[in-house]
Amino acid sequence: MKRILALFFFSSVLNAQKVTITLWKDSAMGAIYNVVTKSVAYNKPDKKGNYCIYISDSLGNNEKKLTCSEWSNERQQWAEEWHPSGEYLFCYVEKEEYVKEKGHRRKPVDATPGYGAYTDLWLVKRDGTKAWKLVDTKNNYNCGIIHSAISADGSLFAWSERIKAPKFTDMNLAAGAYVIKLAEFIFDTVPRFENIKTFQPGSVLAANEVDGISQDNNTISFYSTFESKNLFATPIYTLNIKTGEIKKLTTESFSQAPTFTPDGKKLVYMTGRDCKIFSFEIQGADWWIMNTDGTNNNRLTYMNVKNHPHSVNHYRLAGCVSFINDNTFYGGIMVKPLGLVGYTVIVTFTD
Repeated sequence: MKRILALFFFSSVLNAQKVTITLWKDSAMGAIYNVVTKSVAYNKPDKKGNYCIYISDSLGNNEKKLTCSEWSNERQQWAEEWHPSGEYLFCYVEKEEYVKEKGHRRKPVDATPGYGAYTDLWLVKRDGTKAWKLVDTKNNYNCGIIHSAISADGSLFAWSERIKAPKFTDMNLAAGAYVIKLAEFIFDTVPRFENIKTFQPGSVLAANEVDGISQDNNTISFYSTFESKNLFATPIYTLNIKTGEIKKLTTESFSQAPTFTPDGKKLVYMTGRDCKIFSFEIQGADWWIMNTDGTNNNRLTYMNVKNHPHSVNHYRLAGCVSFINDNTFYGGIMVKPLGLVGYTVIVTFTD
C-alpha cells in the first residue's frame, strides 16, 4: 500500500510539473489570442447578466470594453474569433427586436452565449467604430449561431447554425439541432461571405459544433450527436471540406471543443474520460491532446481527480481553448453546469 501511494504521489507531482495551470482572469470567458497584436479578446457579464466584449494585452492588463453603435448594449455580445490581422473581431450579437412567435415566448436567457438562439454573426473593428452583419438569422427560437472557426490565413470561416430549437425530452436534440456552415471570407470594401456550403452529418437532425479548421484548409474539427443521439455521449470528428468524408476520432463519451495546435499536428479537446464525479456534483471534464487522426491520446489536466495538484476536489468543466503557441493556450473553465460561470487560465504543457 505504501508503495502504491508513493507511486501515485510521484506521478501526480510529475504531471503537475509537466502541465502548469495558471489563473489568467476571473469571470472572463471565451478568451481568444491574436499573435500579431499580442492581445486577447474575452467576454464578461454586466450587472444584468448580459455578456460584453473586452480587449486587453496578453497579461490581462489595459482592459478596454468594446462598444459599438451598431448594436445595443442591452443585448448579449460575444467575441468568437480574431481576424488574423488582429484589427477585427467576429462576434455573436443578440437580435434587438422581440417578435411574437407561435409556441414560444422569448426570454433573455435564450440568447445566452452558447445557447445560440436569436443570434447574428458580425464583424467589428477592434475599436468599435465600424461593424458589418455577416449572417442575419431568422428572428425565431429555431435559429441562431454558436461555435465558429477561422482558418489561419483568414480565407475560410465556419460556424454552427441552429435550425431547430432544443427539445429537452430528446437527448439528441436537448441543445437543439445545428448544421455546419463554411464560407469564403472576402475582405474588400464590404466584408462578406461567399460560396457558403452547408454540411449536415448523417443527413439527420443533431447537435454539431465546429471548433477548428486545419492549417491546410482541408479539414474541420467538430463534435456531434449524429451517431450517438445523446448530448452526453459526443464523439469528436473531422470533416474533409473537399470530399465531405467524416472520420470519428474518439469513442469515449462527452468529448468536445477539438482545436488544432498552431503547427497543425495535434488536437486539444475536452472530455469527461476518467474524471471523478465528486459527491453531489455532476460530470466534469479535463483537457486531453491527440494526433489529428485520433491516435496517441494523452491527458493534460487533472482538475477532476481527487487530491491531484490540479484539483480543488469540485466539479470543473474544461472548455474551449485559444493557442498562444504549440504548447500554451488560454482555456475557459466553468464552475457551474449551467450558464457561463467561471474563469480563464493559461495552460502550458510539454510533449
